[in-house]
Amino acid sequence: MTKLLKSIIAFTLASSLAFPLAIPAAQAGENTPIGSWQTTSGESRYEITTCKSGKAICAKLVWLRSDARSSTNLKHLNKVILTGAKPVQANKWRGSLNYAGERLSGSLTLINNNRLRLNGCKFVFCKTINFKRI
Repeated sequence: MTKLLKSIIAFTLASSLAFPLAIPAAQAGENTPIGSWQTTSGESRYEITTCKSGKAICAKLVWLRSDARSSTNLKHLNKVILTGAKPVQANKWRGSLNYAGERLSGSLTLINNNRLRLNGCKFVFCKTINFKRI
């Protein structure tokens, strides 16, 4: 599995994790994960929005650096990779999702308005991915 695909999966699960106060925070002008994010390695960018229901977070892979444009990664470009992430506490979302036929679980934590951390696991294998707002 490529590094980018692992990042997408991790981001997806973590993001899919939920989103309790993000939408109200966005309305109040406080810290929110809604917006554009890039992995700290710079290989991929994501757009986090509220899902159509308005009660959860969704994320779309919107850009890949040239060296990350493998056929596997390109399949996910401009696709929503995270849906239905729900909040568990202020600035933290948790949950599970189906991604490429795999069930994943994890958490998404808004460290501050410009830093986001995703922790995702499948069975006992876990990965942390850090993002910066762009």
